[in-house]
Amino acid sequence: MFIPGILVTIVTFPGVIVHETAHQLMCRLTGTPVLKVCYFQVANPAGYVMHDAPSSGWKHFLISVAPFLINTIVGLLIALPAGLVAAGKGEAGPLEVFLGWLGISVAMHAFPSVGDAASLWHAIKAKGAPWLLRIIGFPVVLIIFVGAALSVIWFDAIYAYLICFGLPSLLLESLV
Repeated sequence: MFIPGILVTIVTFPGVIVHETAHQLMCRLTGTPVLKVCYFQVANPAGYVMHDAPSSGWKHFLISVAPFLINTIVGLLIALPAGLVAAGKGEAGPLEVFLGWLGISVAMHAFPSVGDAASLWHAIKAKGAPWLLRIIGFPVVLIIFVGAALSVIWFDAIYAYLICFGLPSLLLESLV
């Protein structure tokens, strides 16, 4: 079933906003000046953060991967009530349905963009980049590109579902 990407982006717009906020937050935490932010637009890209060049490869790495960490955690926490209901711990009501949609929306936008991967790739290839950054950064860039390629088969939605509903179920099973 083909669904235009822009329609998916509109339905999951909260995830785009959290994704861009994660980039902006990490820019602020690393002292990297932010030049312009667009949290959401009905266009490609759906959002962006323009910033100065980070002062180190590690700062570049943190800015690039911030959405993966933040969107994953925020999506899980938001959807947790719905995830617990899905695991058989409670009854679903309108709030759980809303939180499930919101959590999935946020978690679906956890993967950094191809632009983030390309930018990180240049940072780890740069002259003087620390060897540890190269060792960690190369597989991260590869995973981002693979995740982007797999998005055509709904990998981002599968990831979001596993985070928001699969993980709470696994956690409950391990506690029992």
